[in-house]
Amino acid sequence: MLLQTELAKFWSWAGMTPETYNEERGLGEWETAYPGWDALYKAAVEALEQLNTGFNHDLAQQLVYALAIDNEQQVILQKVEELLESKLRFVKKAINSDQPQARWQAAELLGRSEVEDREKLLANLINRDADKYVKRRALMSLSKVNHATALEFAKGFVKDPDPFLKLVAKEIIKQKV
Repeated sequence: MLLQTELAKFWSWAGMTPETYNEERGLGEWETAYPGWDALYKAAVEALEQLNTGFNHDLAQQLVYALAIDNEQQVILQKVEELLESKLRFVKKAINSDQPQARWQAAELLGRSEVEDREKLLANLINRDADKYVKRRALMSLSKVNHATALEFAKGFVKDPDPFLKLVAKEIIKQKV
């Protein structure tokens, strides 16, 4: 079962493409109504097994799209965490993608898994990502990885116009470690 085939079925059902997904997805959660999740999850597991035998950029990109559209259930994130032996190349692919729904999940993965340079990768997301939700998730993950560094970043966000980023920053500052 090919992940590309299962993704094509999702895009057809959704009436959009990976390129239009970010602009047209709205508030989300509608993705959970897709009737083909079981087949898509199975194809994602097969893709992870293939990535364990050798990294393939095209296959990794397909997995990034699958990760993005599974942002509510996060089953694929769990499978990546459990099954992918070397996560660094995939994480880099996800955080450099045009899919914010994949980038925040990559930040979450970095907070939960031992990945080389994870602190630096999270700092780069906080500094460079334009999406405020991605920044928040990266800041929360960085707090798990290195609270002192997250604390320094948090101080810069206590007056941010985004009320949720401000809230996360204040919570990190209040934490006793």
